Amino acid sequence: MSYSEYIQHYFTFPDCIIFLILNIAVLAAIYFIFHLYAKCKFEAPREVQHEFFSLSERYYELIFSGGSIIGFMAVYYLINRFVTSGPFFRFWDSYKDYLLLVFMIISILFNSLCDHILIRLKRLDKDEMASIRLTGMLYMIIIFCYIKFIYEDNNYDMFITYFLTLMIGRFVYFDASFKDFIHCIKQAAYNIPIMLLGLSHLGILCAYGYSTSYLLKHNGVITNIFFSHLYMIVAIFIMHFVPEIHFKGKKYDDRNDHRRSKCKKKSSKPRRPREVVDEEIDIDIEMIDL
Repeated sequence: MSYSEYIQHYFTFPDCIIFLILNIAVLAAIYFIFHLYAKCKFEAPREVQHEFFSLSERYYELIFSGGSIIGFMAVYYLINRFVTSGPFFRFWDSYKDYLLLVFMIISILFNSLCDHILIRLKRLDKDEMASIRLTGMLYMIIIFCYIKFIYEDNNYDMFITYFLTLMIGRFVYFDASFKDFIHCIKQAAYNIPIMLLGLSHLGILCAYGYSTSYLLKHNGVITNIFFSHLYMIVAIFIMHFVPEIHFKGKKYDDRNDHRRSKCKKKSSKPRRPREVVDEEIDIDIEMIDL
């Protein structure tokens, strides 16, 4: 299969539209789970909205970070496969290890492009962003374990080595204290359910793609996972307007939310039993009689 046929296969109609619709349907189900969790956790509509968007944006960042890392690996794989002669091949064969590091830097820039320009993540602070990116590293390790031990493909061992080096350099540095590292690990642990949703999303896409031959096994598992992430990012770009419109159309009464929280604070104060109060009154009367 030539390069043009390779690309054409993934963008033929109606297969690509069906794959995109499947992505949108799975993302809509994830939105429903986030909204249900937020409503179970909070009562005030404002807090439900904040929790929903916090979960959604952490999910977006997980997919962006995973897609950017898979992307540079897929590009490296495709160049190795299709560039077999010519001046660029000689240049690539001599410096491909150094160019892989350049691709890693480009992937970081692509990640920043996604969460600052494509879809601006404005509800996550620095700690939350760092924790979800650490969870994204674990997300990628699980994918690599699938490729290595379940898919049984040893052609990506060099990628795994480079990735682990990137992970160590990203989160372990000389002036970092052990306390900071433990704090980051604890923050990342809260994102495990989001990571499981991301892996389920990817698993559904791969199961459908391989069963319908839309994802071709002989094209490389890295490439198929990259195209799946690419469609996931497109689905996020299309669907992220829907929750914004949904919550924007609702009017909230901040005074009722304030009264509700105030009542909760008042009810939390312990009250003295009535019997104890009556006993104190009787004692005071007896003292007066004496």
